[in-house]
Amino acid sequence: MDTSGTLALAEAFNKKTINRKYMILKTNIKFIVGLILLINLSTFAQEKKCSDFKTGNFKYSKQEYKKYKVTRYNSIQIETDTTTGVKMEGSISWKSDCEYELTYTKVSEPKYAKAIGQKLKVEIIKITGNTILCKSEGGGVTLEIEMIKTD
Repeated sequence: MDTSGTLALAEAFNKKTINRKYMILKTNIKFIVGLILLINLSTFAQEKKCSDFKTGNFKYSKQEYKKYKVTRYNSIQIETDTTTGVKMEGSISWKSDCEYELTYTKVSEPKYAKAIGQKLKVEIIKITGNTILCKSEGGGVTLEIEMIKTD
């Protein structure tokens, strides 16, 4: 009996078996890594929608408006000057998920009473994380202003 032929055959068989196991392991690792990536992407890539900004606490990103705090309860918005304590309250009428009309209804300081009844048309035009860019029109003025949701 030729043992060298048997050894060569056994060695070839072992290499083939090892290669097959290696390929299976490699395929399984690729599958697991792909699955983990897919789960991470679906968990962290959830985009915010305009409706996520209908309620909450907000601040302005522009330095000149940083003293104002905005609290929104779906149909009511309260703007507070954090340095003077003056508050302005308005009712919100949502025209769509990204557009609303704000009508000022109350002020805490009588010298600002002329604001009562004034209307602002607001459109959320861009969302980046917890920041929204809004286009606001009212009193003959159009502004684009960023608000950051703080809660």
